[in-house]
Amino acid sequence: MNTENLECFLLVAENLSFARAAKMLHISQPAVTKQIRSLEDELGIRLFIRSTRHVELTPAGESFYRDAKEIVLKTQIAVSRARRESRPAETLHIGVSTPLVLLYLQHVLKQFHQCRPDVRTDIECMDFKRILNMFLDNKLDILFYYRENFPPEYTVKYQEIKKDSVQCLVPADHPLAHQTSVTPEDLKNCTVIACSPLDAPLSVSSFQERILERHDPEKIRYCSSIEAAHCLVAAGMGVALFPGMLCRGAGEYVSVPVERSEEMSFGIFFHERNSSASLRSFLKQI
Repeated sequence: MNTENLECFLLVAENLSFARAAKMLHISQPAVTKQIRSLEDELGIRLFIRSTRHVELTPAGESFYRDAKEIVLKTQIAVSRARRESRPAETLHIGVSTPLVLLYLQHVLKQFHQCRPDVRTDIECMDFKRILNMFLDNKLDILFYYRENFPPEYTVKYQEIKKDSVQCLVPADHPLAHQTSVTPEDLKNCTVIACSPLDAPLSVSSFQERILERHDPEKIRYCSSIEAAHCLVAAGMGVALFPGMLCRGAGEYVSVPVERSEEMSFGIFFHERNSSASLRSFLKQI
């Protein structure tokens, strides 16, 4: 018994006609008759009562019809699944240097998935040095990164997403929270939680250096984790200087633009030789 015989049986049973079944299968009527006889011989039962003008299922045929339909359906599903799994799924490998970028990325990925549901996305999130090395080692297709931090000696493609600038993250009940902007002079009496110079975009590092070079060392706290800095600010332990898009809005703190800070360029890096359809679709979505 094979699926070809079962499919033939189902068509005859559903149409109650050998001729119509033959037409749908694009074979001759004698070929259909042969397949049904072969199936009946194998099962040892009679499936149809047939005459020159009439075809109907026997009680055994009606019982077998329900099981045969389920067998054919499950076989088709199994074949489809096996064929799908035999084709390696296209995967887009994405790298980010801070979890806060994921808040932006989730909206992009949602739209991308609607356009390309066949593409899997793999996201790596780690500190900026390790994620940069992964990209340079060709283990990532896309890297979300500040342009100022990317080594200039490497030739890769870059697509800017947005301009960014330094923001001051302050507790919601802090006096600076009610200002439209913050000047370096406003920060003189504040404890400043600063990006580690090794982890910050260069424009942020240079700006911090200018502000903090005359700052009381006792009122400077470097923090390599942006998430930890948010926690410290929310706890009222100081104010933080971060790129705007990495300042998360919440009830415990607000971000205020810092005057005279340099603009930064945030976007995605990708290798010029990477011409995959998934990457092109993702860039178009961005």
